[in-house]
Amino acid sequence: MSILLSKSIRVGVAVLMLASIVPVDQAFAQATARPTRAANASPPGTMAAVNKSTPAFDAFRKAWEGITNYTEVITAHETTNDGKSSQDRTYDYTFVKPNAVLIAITSGPGRGGGAAWNGGPTVRGHQGGFFSRIKLTISKDDPRATSLRGDQIDVASFGYELDRFASVAGTLAESKDGSGDIVITFVPSTADASGITKEILTLSLANNLPIKHEAFVGTTRVKIETFSNIKLNIPNLTAKDIARV
Repeated sequence: MSILLSKSIRVGVAVLMLASIVPVDQAFAQATARPTRAANASPPGTMAAVNKSTPAFDAFRKAWEGITNYTEVITAHETTNDGKSSQDRTYDYTFVKPNAVLIAITSGPGRGGGAAWNGGPTVRGHQGGFFSRIKLTISKDDPRATSLRGDQIDVASFGYELDRFASVAGTLAESKDGSGDIVITFVPSTADASGITKEILTLSLANNLPIKHEAFVGTTRVKIETFSNIKLNIPNLTAKDIARV
């Protein structure tokens, strides 16, 4: 996938897409979005920790420090807090340090759209279908550039998860699941505007990086993401490639 992706970038093929052309309840999305990063925030994965760590979480941080870029496939299911609406999507995702992102919707609402982000308050990309040739620069909290719950392009990286679990006041605990992978549970001291009261990261024993993320409002799981086909430190893939989209 990494070779095909870099080729598609070089020839200008659209690989990243703005979100759904299906109408989004903007008020709900803004209320339930995971907290985004300030425009002048430090790069993902570099915020100072305030929570007591665990051995597995320390291994996750060390793994992140050794990454310059990565690509993956994200399979996501999310619902509104009341469970009345849901969204299923898959994405092709590319991250290049310090904060360059390409994200493409490959199935689900908005298929064929994509976006690029290089830090700051805006994304550049296009919707799918008939409008795919029209490139736009819009705010990263625009409903066309977010998920059902209003999650923005900057909250999809492993670095974001590292910062959230380490730097938002709360508690961390680790355990093992039935397959032996490590499970990190984060319980924030205070639920934010999204209503999320617990998040879980499952880390691969192979590379100490996430293979699953789950978010809960009370006992209800409102988001699950699985991460597959992860490729690390791809030669010659730089933030300049993303900037050309």
